[in-house]
Amino acid sequence: MKINNWNAWIMKQLKTNAIIIFIIIVVNMTLLLLWFQSNLIITKELYAKNMEHGMTKCSEVVNDLDNIIYLGENIVNLIDRDYDYLIEKEGTSDVKEELIAQTFVLINEYENYFEKLYLVDENKLFCAGDEAYEAIDPNGRPWYESALLRNDIVITIPYDDYYTGDQVVTISKKVGNSESVLGLDISQDEIFNILKKAIEDDQVVKSGFIINRDGIIVARTDGLYTGKSVIDSSLDNVEKLKPYYNEILTNESGQIMFDEGGYAYGLAYQKTASDWHVVYVIDKKVIGSETLLLKNQVILFFAISFIMLNAVILVYYIKRQRANRLKERAEKAEQDLLRYKDDLERLVDERTEKIVQQGQRLEELNTVIIDNMADIVEFRDLESGQHIKRIKKYVYLIIEKAIEIYPEYEDYRDKIEKICNVSALHDIGKIGITDTILLKPAKLTAEEFEEMKKHTIIGGSLAERILEKYDDDLKEFGYQICRYHHERCDGKGYPEGLKGEQIPFCAQVVGIADVYDALIEKRVYKEPYSHEKAIEMILNGECGKFSDKIINCLRMVEHEMKQISQNENELVTK
Repeated sequence: MKINNWNAWIMKQLKTNAIIIFIIIVVNMTLLLLWFQSNLIITKELYAKNMEHGMTKCSEVVNDLDNIIYLGENIVNLIDRDYDYLIEKEGTSDVKEELIAQTFVLINEYENYFEKLYLVDENKLFCAGDEAYEAIDPNGRPWYESALLRNDIVITIPYDDYYTGDQVVTISKKVGNSESVLGLDISQDEIFNILKKAIEDDQVVKSGFIINRDGIIVARTDGLYTGKSVIDSSLDNVEKLKPYYNEILTNESGQIMFDEGGYAYGLAYQKTASDWHVVYVIDKKVIGSETLLLKNQVILFFAISFIMLNAVILVYYIKRQRANRLKERAEKAEQDLLRYKDDLERLVDERTEKIVQQGQRLEELNTVIIDNMADIVEFRDLESGQHIKRIKKYVYLIIEKAIEIYPEYEDYRDKIEKICNVSALHDIGKIGITDTILLKPAKLTAEEFEEMKKHTIIGGSLAERILEKYDDDLKEFGYQICRYHHERCDGKGYPEGLKGEQIPFCAQVVGIADVYDALIEKRVYKEPYSHEKAIEMILNGECGKFSDKIINCLRMVEHEMKQISQNENELVTK
């Protein structure tokens, strides 16, 4: 009976909470899937990082080997040159022997890279490093025979030393026009140490070897099999590695990754300048401290996520039970909220309208302040305040036309008013110019004109400071207009000699408007020109070259500009 009741309770809970159970299953399966996916990504990153580490080790060894080989080849070429000189001077055998001995002492003064230095001259062998070798017949020796077959530097495969039986690699070259040969033994221990030292205490790189272009082993980190072919049947794992040697010998560098027998490993290899290949065997599964930390962090993340998500689901289940009880309270609260909603909306509308009105008044106040500051400059310059008003109207016409016919200026559509307002400050820098220059009723001298030019720099700085606490666009346009409105497209303007599109668009527009108004108005140093003459002078470049686009806009609105100037003059007359 109890069992039946228990089963019935379970079935009831399953039916009642089917959605919750389904969510728990989906969430936990998703977490499990994400865990496997992240583990796969970490493993791939680990493999790639370990292989990259192996390539770095290859590069280090290649660099050291290239340095030694390069040094050895230079030594052989140097002796070859000196030998040719001795041949020309008919040097004796003693002199040649002294050359070999002194050279050997010199090259081993700092590093013992080389063991012996040979010279076979007229069938006689000179040896620096061990005189016992001078009794050896060079015929049949690998370094001697290889050099005679080629008229270039030869690097031998490892061969057995005549006396010690140790493996030796020799750089040799035929010298002079006879059958004289020079040989330089590279320390096999040095090659081995370079290969071995690079991976000491390295957990990622397990072993390594160096092979020449013919697949002959030059050195191995275990010191075995030197001089044997990499496909020699006596080598360990030769059958596993044999398919990959052709790829290694035909490429400059690369990575080979393969898994066999549950052991993930790979080969990193790189070619030296002497056609040797440095190869390292990489254990791809070795986890470094950083990767281990990352993996532990991922495990911790998923563990916390598992606990948190299931806790959230459990909390949700508990709260859902309470939700039904709270539903009635919520419905009542909703009615209260609806009652207050209308009051709140009305209050928001009222406050919004006040904010809009305040913003409009603030903008108007900003415009008035800017115009007043500009008026101060104009009055000091003995010009009427109408100059500012005309400039603003000219600028508005030109920009509006530019936006209409040139799509690239479309971004300025919402900024026309700001540019027009701040254009009033274009000559604010004249505050910093002395009256003797500013009010001079004659042409300025070169020195005075240079001083006058500074009003653009002063104006840019003043505009930046004045408009700093205003709108960012006002600050930017104010600086550009004050500083650059005297720049010209051909680079002959000032203060910086900008060219073409280097000049800001707003500065170009204010510049041409300022020039036009200056031409048609009377100044202390000139009489006014007619509208037609002013336009002609601008088009002919007599006031500096403006961009073709700005000129085109000017021509299209010149009649409206003429009407503006006439209307303003009539107002002044009245």
